[in-house]
Amino acid sequence: MDKYRGIAEIFDKNVERYESWYIKNLDKAKCEEFLIKSFNLKGIGIEIGSGTCYFTRLFKDCIGIDISFEMCKFCKKYRNIEVIHCIGEKLPIKDKSLNYILIIVTICFIDNPKIVLEECYRCLKERGKILICIIPKDSYLGKMYEEKKVRGESIFYKYAKFYTEKDIVDIAEKINLKHIHTGKTLCINPKDCGFICILLEK
Repeated sequence: MDKYRGIAEIFDKNVERYESWYIKNLDKAKCEEFLIKSFNLKGIGIEIGSGTCYFTRLFKDCIGIDISFEMCKFCKKYRNIEVIHCIGEKLPIKDKSLNYILIIVTICFIDNPKIVLEECYRCLKERGKILICIIPKDSYLGKMYEEKKVRGESIFYKYAKFYTEKDIVDIAEKINLKHIHTGKTLCINPKDCGFICILLEK
């Protein structure tokens, strides 16, 4: 947890600011919701980096995972969702016990995505799914947030490292996760979408 201390402190101190993004950008948030729900994930799951559980709430049997203690408290108090305060590299989950795992706009904050995906692989049942949603590095939004990061204008993306779809698929394939499908939204043209979700299968 120590290596994530700086990130955890930022999210601990800005819970309401984080949650307010979904209110101020409701149209974008609904597009993201629609895309995530379109994958029709069922069964028992977790969301790594659940934040205020805005997306966790879309799933009936989904538990949050977050490094921010204040985010965990928010989820329990305002959304009645259980959240485990831990890191994705060490999940307190039994082997082969999950049907799916969500990693929504969180992979960019993870120190070593391969290690986290290996841990996810351990926890998934056979043919279990991982849905990784990102702001692609090479998209118009990815470039905008990278510029804000460089200029010091983004609190939340201070420690972020953005990835392309290919980056994620390449990491996944190294641990025998199969790329099933990629869904896209917030597009300014067919080749430039600001939010994409990559479905992987064990």
